[in-house]
Amino acid sequence: MNKQILVLALIIVSVFTSCGDFQDVTFSGIENVKVNKLSQQGLDIDITAKIKNPNKVAFTIYKSDLDATFSGMNVGKARITNNVKIKADSEQAYTFNVTSDFSKLSMAELPNLLSIATSRSIKVGLKGNLKVGKLLVKKNYPVDMVKTVPLNFGK
Repeated sequence: MNKQILVLALIIVSVFTSCGDFQDVTFSGIENVKVNKLSQQGLDIDITAKIKNPNKVAFTIYKSDLDATFSGMNVGKARITNNVKIKADSEQAYTFNVTSDFSKLSMAELPNLLSIATSRSIKVGLKGNLKVGKLLVKKNYPVDMVKTVPLNFGK
């Protein structure tokens, strides 16, 4: 029992001391958006984003829900469906699978959505909280961005 308490205490101390001088992670931009599936029911896309982590500690971006807009049109919740591990002291591209449910869109908005889908680029807005963390330490990281990104339809 005492060994378990000691091990737990050491883990907690090491997690908190390693997070003490945590530097901001930089989002360098979206490199690619690949549309896997687009239908009246929803959207399935892969977003490749470049992220710089200057810290000596890796962390994970967990499955999260964000409010999404496409070219100014509210398309409901966008869900990051996979956990992505961000490597320590690195700057590289990571791919996030994102799905969105169009069931709450009105029939009048569907033609607008189709015209957006046929364009070469789209203005994507994401707002909400990303869940990030390592081991037992988890934190919400606020996101409020609008970016114009190229569209690349998958096979």
